[in-house]
Amino acid sequence: MKKLSVLFLFLILISLVSAGDLLQSIKQTRTIDLIQTCSDCTFVELTSITYPNGTKLQMNVNMTQIGEDYSYPFGNTTQLGIYKYNTCGDLLSPASNTRVLTCETISFEVTPSGWSGGANVAFFIFIIVAIYSINLLGFFGKNIPMTILGGMALMFLGIYMIQQGIVIYRDNLTNYFSYITIAWGFISAIWAGLEQLEIL
Repeated sequence: MKKLSVLFLFLILISLVSAGDLLQSIKQTRTIDLIQTCSDCTFVELTSITYPNGTKLQMNVNMTQIGEDYSYPFGNTTQLGIYKYNTCGDLLSPASNTRVLTCETISFEVTPSGWSGGANVAFFIFIIVAIYSINLLGFFGKNIPMTILGGMALMFLGIYMIQQGIVIYRDNLTNYFSYITIAWGFISAIWAGLEQLEIL
């Protein structure tokens, strides 16, 4: 039991250490505030948004100013992948003391869970391997409490993967893996429970 406690403590510490991503990512179907910072601009216009499939939506709307930031709420985030939005503002040129229209492209990523990046994928795979290991070690080692705990954790993991995907992936393959995870967790936990009751 002490080893199991150490393993869970290790998993918590790993989750606290996992690094953030350079590219902002949000959960699929959530609204994001598209932001552009410009301290010298009198206006910033959102000119277009490019979807992950390459479709370009012409916007040409003024963004709302909040201090030095300009924002625009965007909620059509059903496609997974990288979105790009273009903004243009009248930046004050220090050299000529005139306003110059300056444009910039900014990206953000939409994922099933809101997570992204290689570090998060590696962490998630580590969690999957750790939970399966706990369950299988308990099952084949005839450790009934460990098998039941691992089986319940596998069922929870499977349900989470159906809803959230595996970091940036959610498709039929991840769903099938989730169903197998739930089924094995349920079977092993029930089997261990029946062994505990000496029914089998």
